[in-house]
Amino acid sequence: MKKLVRICICALLIAAVVLPAAGTMNTKVSREARYINKYPSMEFVPGEFIVKLKKDATFSTSALSSLNEKHHVYALEKIFPHSEGTILDSIYLLHVPLGADIPSIISEYTSCPDVVYAEPNGKATPCDIPNDANFSNQWFLHNTGQVFLNYSGLLLSGKPDADIDAPEAWDLGQGSPEVVIAIIDSGIDPTHPELAGKLWNNTDEIPGNGLDDDHNGYIDDVHGWDLYHNTSNITDGNGHGTMCSGIAGAMTDNTLWGAGVARDCKIMPVRIADALWDNTWVGDCNGIKYAADNGADAVSMSWGGFTPPNILLDAVNYAYGKGVFLCAAAHNYDTSMKCYPAAYDNVTAVGATNQNDGRVTPADWPGGWGSNYGDWVDICAPGNIIFSTMPTYHVTFNDQGAKEYFDWGCGTSYATPQVAGVAALLLSEDPSLTPAEVKAFLCGNVDPYNSTEYIGTGRLNAQKALTAEQLSKGVSIKGGLGVKLTIANSGTANLKNITWQLHVDGGLYWNINKTKNGTIDLAAGQSTTFSTGLLLGLGSISITARIMGIEKKITGMQLFIFSKVK
Repeated sequence: MKKLVRICICALLIAAVVLPAAGTMNTKVSREARYINKYPSMEFVPGEFIVKLKKDATFSTSALSSLNEKHHVYALEKIFPHSEGTILDSIYLLHVPLGADIPSIISEYTSCPDVVYAEPNGKATPCDIPNDANFSNQWFLHNTGQVFLNYSGLLLSGKPDADIDAPEAWDLGQGSPEVVIAIIDSGIDPTHPELAGKLWNNTDEIPGNGLDDDHNGYIDDVHGWDLYHNTSNITDGNGHGTMCSGIAGAMTDNTLWGAGVARDCKIMPVRIADALWDNTWVGDCNGIKYAADNGADAVSMSWGGFTPPNILLDAVNYAYGKGVFLCAAAHNYDTSMKCYPAAYDNVTAVGATNQNDGRVTPADWPGGWGSNYGDWVDICAPGNIIFSTMPTYHVTFNDQGAKEYFDWGCGTSYATPQVAGVAALLLSEDPSLTPAEVKAFLCGNVDPYNSTEYIGTGRLNAQKALTAEQLSKGVSIKGGLGVKLTIANSGTANLKNITWQLHVDGGLYWNINKTKNGTIDLAAGQSTTFSTGLLLGLGSISITARIMGIEKKITGMQLFIFSKVK
């Protein structure tokens, strides 16, 4: 059963970390050289680099004009059209002769007073590896300790319940077709029987008429867009994007091969790479912008690199500012080094666990790969031997032994769309949730993992996250003789092991400090009330209710034995 395993030799991103206007030109050059020497395998597009201008600056200034002439800039283009007034305005792609010394050029542009930052048009790499095992049980959704085959044909079994509790979560909510997950990756097989019915549909675009009907800058983008080839053909030539798409939202209950986390949500394929996973930062960032501008609610990015490009940070913050939840793979170098975009503040970084709730390590993964770790990782999800959709035609992954239709993948690439899928389930229940609130529900309602390295607050648990979201809508705090907390289960499923805490402090000289907590079960439609009991004091009080790790804070006034809640 041996087949070639696709070893993901991830080419690290190449860009100097451009700090706010400080230091001399020599310090900037040395910083650039330090990155290049440290990561000699970094890749970037020859003959191209990125420049962001300061507000009101133009390329007609004497300093920039001289630099353009010196380095034979023969063309420049605005990377994000129609972005006036946003953080993506004034970012340009400059073209120079192919043999030009890009790092040296960047140093000079960085030193120009009209420039915010300059960096290469680097490349990101996917965070996965497929394999040849023939296994039909998706243990990451529902782990009963079942036996399955690993890459070498050995029989393995997992720890029961070392999964994301997907079936239990589906009792609470299966998603909404109005909620869209953007898979920014290598594309999708739009004909796959598990995916064809799940594609996002741009209803403002008339298919095949060669016109930009919705005036969004893209012609015939009915189901998404290919930023790499600048076409509406979102077909996957690699395999990575199709696998990620299936994990996030494959068809369920259709008697076919597998299930997706967000059963009823839609998938927006945004292609940023070719069949061999060649890509650029410009394409990656335009992919993020496309998703944010065209209605994506959650974004899944199973790729990244170690050097943080400024343009990628701008694109992430642009999407976050439009209310989009973003998550990204922590990558698979078995190191604590930060990977981007995962390590950005406005992105949820996802590590990977195995079938026994341990961190994925080289012991799980041939070739020495393992989930990255560190305090910058936010959450983890299963990422070892993950069964998902493969294109129904020959792609690059097949050259390394993967099968058509369905096969295995391993890595943080496949943990990430699980997080995006649960985020979509949460947004289906409450579309008004902010990205920060979605992250709080995900990271605050997890299961423990077993690792000496930190890979987040815990392992993703879809049922706990949805339970917390549903309960948050049924929580009310009232005053009277003591402070009362009411928890209502307004859903259709019975909820078990609900943790709660009610805390009141304040009063004159902070003489009030009382906490009550516990664990309860609530049947569908049932509610229950808890009270602090009689409080004695005078003055302002602060009331905190914590349900399933999510806090609700309000203030009030204590009048001897009567609590008045605002």
